Amino acid sequence: MRRCLPILFLAVAGPSLSAAQEHSAPGPSAAREVARAPRSPLLFGSATRTTQPPVLDGRDDDVAWKSAHVIDQFLEYEPNSGATPRFRTEVRVLYDDKYLYVLGRMFDPAPDSIVSLLSRRDVRTESEQLKLVIDSYHDRRTAYQFAVNPAGVKRDFYVYDDKNEDDTWDAVWDVATRIDSLGWVAEFRIPFSQIRFNKERDKTFGLMVVRDIARTKQRISWPLLQRDMQGYVSQAGEMDGINGLPQPRRLEVSPYVVTKNSTRRDPLGAYSTPQALALGTDMKLGLGSNLTLDATINPDFGQVEADPSVLNLSAFEQFFEERRSFFLEGAGIFQFRTACNDIDQGCTGLFYSRRIGRSPQLRGLYGNDDSPSASGILGATKLSGRLASGLSVGMLAAVTERELGGEQRTLEPQSTYVVARLSQDLRRGQTGIGLMLTGVD
Repeated sequence: MRRCLPILFLAVAGPSLSAAQEHSAPGPSAAREVARAPRSPLLFGSATRTTQPPVLDGRDDDVAWKSAHVIDQFLEYEPNSGATPRFRTEVRVLYDDKYLYVLGRMFDPAPDSIVSLLSRRDVRTESEQLKLVIDSYHDRRTAYQFAVNPAGVKRDFYVYDDKNEDDTWDAVWDVATRIDSLGWVAEFRIPFSQIRFNKERDKTFGLMVVRDIARTKQRISWPLLQRDMQGYVSQAGEMDGINGLPQPRRLEVSPYVVTKNSTRRDPLGAYSTPQALALGTDMKLGLGSNLTLDATINPDFGQVEADPSVLNLSAFEQFFEERRSFFLEGAGIFQFRTACNDIDQGCTGLFYSRRIGRSPQLRGLYGNDDSPSASGILGATKLSGRLASGLSVGMLAAVTERELGGEQRTLEPQSTYVVARLSQDLRRGQTGIGLMLTGVD
């Protein structure tokens, strides 16, 4: 049996003077653990508790919205930083015990010219857009992004290290949009169960709102996004007024049963239809408001879309995006990229989750048509989240089964994977220290 000894890596992040990256998903070179530049003056907003939730219909005429605080101090940050926008934007925030409601009213004198294109979820098009960046921990390093265009196409991301966007994160939330005579409206309803926050009774969230105007190529934001500063979560304004939230009950259990049969012909010409039955379950449990425990037994990833076809003529491994739901929760916490550059687009650092449950390594030598295309995962568990002290925690353990090929040859041995990741913010996030421990048996 091959045994890989645990490896420990340590990284310290201090003040950085590097230029800001593009306000979109950065390349691997931007993924190093760095701190942020000095922040611009804060802007403040306020959320209003409501006892009568607004109807999610893309209209701004609900009585509840009339009493909400109006955020309207938007400024253009692209192409003319700090300029007064041509079109006015207003945002209002409400909440109750279960949901955060956000209404965006985007004024436009020519509603018939609003660009609204349909696409798949998480696919960016050259459309109008309203994006919410919610720093619910108020740590100025992590955030949840929710974006929508006038056609109702949703996009969501988890942001870590102030600027790195994980677009594989998908939350359960609702939004309604409508184009009317004044422009267009986006009405969000975001469950508190989908985001993580600290236990304090009186909460302050970081908030940044970004509007894109497609036909004029203008981007405006509240507060003003400084393109010459490192990161953007740290530039968010503050939203207070959120208090008295109960601890969300976050328990999700998804059992499944899969049966499969196939017709086979043996060397003598006889046909048979063997049947296989698989049972398993996935579970997600919230430990308080800021830690999540995930567990899976004999997971089935049949619902995951196929990887794109790639022709690899090099001697290097091809890296693919993680799409399996179990590995997506808290994925940003496990990021620890090393030796990354713009040329090496496949940089994954110390932990590449797709090796857990990978295609058996000796399938090409000893496998046949009946050999499994992936190593079965017997079970896995993961703890992820962020504590009020600024400590990010990620721990994962998984066991994959032994896979056999022709003549009972081993295609992949039974394997155990262990990953532990800790990252502590210091000096209010201006400095950080982190470590990662990995082991494979």
